[in-house]
Amino acid sequence: MVCELFDSITEEEQKKMLTCAAAKERSFAAGEYIFRQGDSPKSMYLVLKGSVMVAKDFVTGKRSVLFIVYEKDVFGEMFAFSNESQFWYDAIANEPVTVLEIPFGFFFGFCENACRKHQTIVKNMLGIFSKKSFMMTKKLYLLSGKTLRERISMWVLDLAGEKDSFKSDMNREELSDYLGTTRPSLSRELMAMQDEGLIEVERSSFKIKDREGLEYYAE
Repeated sequence: MVCELFDSITEEEQKKMLTCAAAKERSFAAGEYIFRQGDSPKSMYLVLKGSVMVAKDFVTGKRSVLFIVYEKDVFGEMFAFSNESQFWYDAIANEPVTVLEIPFGFFFGFCENACRKHQTIVKNMLGIFSKKSFMMTKKLYLLSGKTLRERISMWVLDLAGEKDSFKSDMNREELSDYLGTTRPSLSRELMAMQDEGLIEVERSSFKIKDREGLEYYAE
């Protein structure tokens, strides 16, 4: 498989390493938990097909979506090199999904099959850690917005970049969780921003109509 985790590692070397690691494929139905917060971390996961929502649930029933993991990306990897004894978030199948479960022990052992590539895969993991750290920093920046309009403006400008339009991978429920609000509140604010000529929204498609106005709220 061509992915960041196995960068510079051939298909044949991957097969040998995964055999050594006792990695196994697992499939989950949409909405099924791959692991729950409080479970003991023993493995990391590589998405082979579908997508996974990584979220934090609170006792109040509120959910905060941290990020969505897509095909060829990994999740749960940060616990391989930490002293955390429990997952502090949930991993939920966003749709029918197949993942490759890789036990943590693989990253600390060496084998006769492809031991010279262990160093490469650990190096790749450092790159993944850096990428996830950047993602979480962006999420913290987003949540620094005091009002929902500020957070929506930050999010729209970030995803659009230099373009004027984009399509979101999240549905309205997931987006409301990600932005730290409720679905009705999000819908009302999106409608208000559309009425004021800031954005145009059609299902999961967003179009910037007034970039200067959005930047004002995102400051």
